[in-house]
Amino acid sequence: MKKELNPTVKSGDRIMCLHMDGETSVPMGTKGTVLNVVKDPFGGDDDLIAVDWDNGSKLSLVVTSDRWVKDFDSQIKESETRDRHYNFFSKNAEVFDNFDWRFFRDFLYKLRESSVVNMFQAGPFLYSGKEWINRYHGENQEDNEAFQEVLELADESKDKLIQGLLKYMKSKNLDMDNMNNINGLANRFATKIVQLYMTFA
Repeated sequence: MKKELNPTVKSGDRIMCLHMDGETSVPMGTKGTVLNVVKDPFGGDDDLIAVDWDNGSKLSLVVTSDRWVKDFDSQIKESETRDRHYNFFSKNAEVFDNFDWRFFRDFLYKLRESSVVNMFQAGPFLYSGKEWINRYHGENQEDNEAFQEVLELADESKDKLIQGLLKYMKSKNLDMDNMNNINGLANRFATKIVQLYMTFA
């Protein structure tokens, strides 16, 4: 069964936590029952999902920073929960921790809609910027509305990928002056983000 990442939920829904930012008492794979969805009482625009977790925790999910999927069958065996989505997340948590994956998801959706490239080759579009994309893929695309939106977002995508790389490198104490290292990581994480998109699209 295909699972949607961060689906809309309501009271009574069964869910499984994939990641709770900064918390350890609700580890990946913990299941629970949604109590309700409310606005953050401490301010901001975040929604909070109050959950009665099976391990006894009462911590709420923060919609903008945490990750979950619906658990459609509360009797699902452990072997069945370790599907490709679960496995991808467990092996690639640094993508969610360091990069604005929602932005990249929307950017890649527009890129797919534009039909200018096979999505398996979409990685360079995340870090190459508007000028490169237009130079190599923009011919006769003036009336392609989705492609024009890709162009408008391309430099922001490049900036967000760089920001994510710097955050990741700082967390790992990597040499930020080594351009070969930076270029290799840019390609690596762009590929991972595309894989993420194709896994959950």
